Amino acid sequence: MELKSTVKSLLQLVPTRVGLVFAIFVPMIFTIIWMTGYSGATERIDRLHIGLVNEDAQKGTALADYVSQHAPFQTEIESSRRDALAKLNEGETDMVIVIPADVSAEAKERGHAKLTYYVNERNSEMVKSVMEGMAGKLTAQLNTVVVPDAKPLPIQAEIVKMNGVSDFSTSMLPMILGFLPYIAVMTMNIQFNLASQILKRQYGRWRLFFGRQIILAAVTVIVPLVLAVICKLFLTVKGSFWQVWGFEMLVFAACIAVTQLAFVLFGNAGPLFNIFLIPIQLMTAGNIIAASMLSPLYRHLGAFLPVPNGVQGAMNLVYGGGSLTEYAVSLVLITLTAWGLSVLRIAGIKEAPAVVPAQSAA
Repeated sequence: MELKSTVKSLLQLVPTRVGLVFAIFVPMIFTIIWMTGYSGATERIDRLHIGLVNEDAQKGTALADYVSQHAPFQTEIESSRRDALAKLNEGETDMVIVIPADVSAEAKERGHAKLTYYVNERNSEMVKSVMEGMAGKLTAQLNTVVVPDAKPLPIQAEIVKMNGVSDFSTSMLPMILGFLPYIAVMTMNIQFNLASQILKRQYGRWRLFFGRQIILAAVTVIVPLVLAVICKLFLTVKGSFWQVWGFEMLVFAACIAVTQLAFVLFGNAGPLFNIFLIPIQLMTAGNIIAASMLSPLYRHLGAFLPVPNGVQGAMNLVYGGGSLTEYAVSLVLITLTAWGLSVLRIAGIKEAPAVVPAQSAA
């Protein structure tokens, strides 16, 4: 009976009930979002793009035509290798295939010719795997189908990996710089919300809000500074110290603004909303699978969330190539929008009139 009474007492407490909600909500929401978002992803490889460069105008045409017609991707003919690789660096294409200018002469002299496949190491793990596998498969098909000069042309695949890193720890850095800030500031804002609940009778809502903003601004500057120093001292990062620090400040600012908005809108239920965003952001970050291969509902959500922009920008910082501007602008817009909504919501809250203690009669 004593144990039953203890269990009953525990279940009557709000923290216990909240804990049970989290235990049910977290695995359920991860399962639902990931299963619906990743469903059929392997069947959407036709959404990937390859750039095709034919430098052999005479004998390479048959190869180029076959690739354009039979590759299971969206193929774009590029005017030069330089332009094609520039698009690959910017993330506009997922692989570049180059038919060299001397493909016919090389085949006659050496008995074989090489097709060069450029793969960007910044691509998601799945895209890299698909592209490297397709390079071998496509080359084998060309050897059996394309027959210039009335004899088979033995073609070999040369895969060139661009923007690669040799250390596995460095390859994990984009997730650390782009995703962990969200978890860190989400946890921080849970504690800040509790602190605000304790102090709300002592200070007004605006004093509490702007007091938090001063502390959060300090966090936005100091923590990214520490991370930037660690990255440059111990890891291989292509971006400069100032780029890493500046971009990471934008990531922290966006994550803080979004997680803070959840508490302003939903109060003590804010953590549930913040956790709801975690699987969506991990899925749309593009480091596991390209966002273009997700189901249509989730395909463009990442552009409006801090983690996907943070991860993609961090990949440019770590691997090199590509521009940070698009992701930096998105993070600024996310920060301003979330912060502005927080201010509007607080301004719309009606505070209860202060209770004046009764004075005792003289």
